[in-house]
This record gives sequence, structure tokens and C-alpha cells, in this order.
Amino acid sequence: MPPTQVLIHGNVKWGTPLMLAAPSVALDLPLRVLVRDDCQGSTRASFHTAAELESAHSLPPRRAAGCGAAAGS
Repeated sequence: MPPTQVLIHGNVKWGTPLMLAAPSVALDLPLRVLVRDDCQGSTRASFHTAAELESAHSLPPRRAAGCGAAAGS
């Protein structure tokens, strides 16, 4: 397996309002980013975007983006 790490970032100030708005968002918090080397020697980062979190948990648009979720991948 190539070098791989999962970075975890959480903040009560951001996460609590999201979980109050949509309790199911707790399944995706704290935010996680998978960082790995691919077979060609490049480093890849994978994560759920703010739009994906909003869609998956029926949050109002821009709600997750304002709370520190990544805007894009």
C-alpha cells in the first residue's frame, strides 16, 4: 500500500450549528481528508466538498461552506 494518511479536522464552533440543523451531518464530522500517493508518484487528496455535505444532509446552500467545509476538491 502506498503512503496514506487521513487528516481529521473538527471545530465545535462550526460543527455544532450544522448538527443542530441536520443531525445526520454528525456522520461526516469531524471533516476528514484522505492524502495518498498514487502509483505515478503524485499526491492525491480526497474529501467531501461543502456542496456534497449540503446535498447529503439537506442543509441550506452555503451552510457548510460557511462552517469551514472545503469548497471544492
